[in-house]
Amino acid sequence: MKYLISLLFVFCFLFAIDSYAQSGRNVEFFKDTEAFELAKAVNSENLKRIEKLVKENPRLLSVTSSSGSNVLVLSIYIDKYKSFKKLLELGAEPNFITPDSKYSVLIHACKIFDKGPKPLFDNRYAALLLEYGADPEYALEEDFTNDKGITSMATSPLMRAARLDLELVKLLIKYGANPYKPLGKTSRTPFSQAVSSNRFEIIYYFIDELKIDVHQPLAIRENGNLYVQDFIKKFMNYIPSTAGDEKKQELIKHLEARGIDFKNYDYK
Repeated sequence: MKYLISLLFVFCFLFAIDSYAQSGRNVEFFKDTEAFELAKAVNSENLKRIEKLVKENPRLLSVTSSSGSNVLVLSIYIDKYKSFKKLLELGAEPNFITPDSKYSVLIHACKIFDKGPKPLFDNRYAALLLEYGADPEYALEEDFTNDKGITSMATSPLMRAARLDLELVKLLIKYGANPYKPLGKTSRTPFSQAVSSNRFEIIYYFIDELKIDVHQPLAIRENGNLYVQDFIKKFMNYIPSTAGDEKKQELIKHLEARGIDFKNYDYK
């Protein structure tokens, strides 16, 4: 028991060091900009200094780092919610688009916040952005490659959320996000994202609550469209008789009751 406790302590200690180092690296992207002091204040959550710096020079809120983010996006990636909230109170743009990726702040906020060995969702960021007028319908509708050769995949806040958390999905839809909108070359939808990520609670929400048409293709391709049967076969490779496999079989029965044929389907 003492050995396990020691291992847990070491893991948490190393994770804390890694998180601290990552925060420092993100702040360093602002080093050659006039917003460097503000970025450091955001990292330390020094709210008084943040307010002082912004009131002295409101333009700091729109300064972008070498990575293309501003301090509002920075506060999300280093998980400094108090700083994030203060920046919005001081006039940070809730619909800022990062030039290097064409992603909105809201898209950036739909992410996993790594605070330990178990993935953690923190929907406060997205919720506050929506309260301040962030557009839940903004999307990068086609893949985008910047001048550095880095490609950002077509996505939207809801496409991101459908891979993560049901409550976040519901929140975005409440504010007007379209749950049926396809994006990208293959016309993927939030439902296809949920299926490919094995988010069963979100899959059932789309089927039972939003009445998604489960007979429509989940990806459109020149060499043959992919349907829900293909996605389940490809992305739900569970070992037989495990908990995951049981969920998969239950989902198959649920879809068969809605006319989806798994036995005679010509899999891609």
